[in-house]
Amino acid sequence: MAMSDTWLAVAAIAALGFGAPANAASYFVQHSINANGPVSIGTEIDGATRQSMSHTDARGAITTNANLANGTLAGTLSSSGEDAIRGVSSRFGDRVTITGGAGTNVDFNFDFDGGIDMSADSLGNIPILLSGSFRYAIFDPSAGANAGNWTSMSFPIFSGTDRSLGKDIVSFSYRTDALPVSDLFDELLSVTLPVVSDEQSFDIFASLTATLLSGDNAIDLALNLSSVASLGLASGVTIDSASGVFLTEGPNAAPQTVAAVPLPASAPLLLGALGLLAWRRVVSARAA
Repeated sequence: MAMSDTWLAVAAIAALGFGAPANAASYFVQHSINANGPVSIGTEIDGATRQSMSHTDARGAITTNANLANGTLAGTLSSSGEDAIRGVSSRFGDRVTITGGAGTNVDFNFDFDGGIDMSADSLGNIPILLSGSFRYAIFDPSAGANAGNWTSMSFPIFSGTDRSLGKDIVSFSYRTDALPVSDLFDELLSVTLPVVSDEQSFDIFASLTATLLSGDNAIDLALNLSSVASLGLASGVTIDSASGVFLTEGPNAAPQTVAAVPLPASAPLLLGALGLLAWRRVVSARAA
């Protein structure tokens, strides 16, 4: 295999992401860091609701963050020098239940921001490739989307069927002929869906990825990406989530459904005894 073919093969592997478990899950957070080989790959299913990792080496630093409580995904990647194969990925998913919203709409919003600065000190023969994306998708829970299959169900390859209720993607790609690069991202991605019952659930998934293949080019790269989720709800409408924390923190915190607190088992007996005591007092007062 030629050297350029090797780089393309590695890029394809990076684009596929890490091997996420295919089992269904109510919520999850994931991360992946690659620095000329996998450094850290992790998935928390129905457990932790936030995950942050970092890696620093001679070429630079990579960080990743996924946080369901404030709806944030973030990743940074820096690199200096030749022969760099670096990647970062951050993902989350949760099941959100809308309460009291029958006949209204809900807006699922994702504010995607970032910046890229890349230049070359010297150029070799192998093309540079920097690529990445932010994407999200909303599903009905009956679709069976999970940590391992939601991207293929919403962004199918070739002629596959899109099974999402709504989705969007922002992608970027830079090659050698684009240098030097200095770009900013500031995009609001949104989908509006109807709420048809007083208690309706939606499965929300989002991912942020970036991959660098520098080849034999001496480059300097500084990249930072982030996305923050928010919900547009009608007045009086509340949410709860499988994780119990989705959008409970930060400036985009959503009104949360307060679960009814059940009476303890002894409460009916106590109320009955108080009622009997009151009745006996009334009877005694009349007899006097």
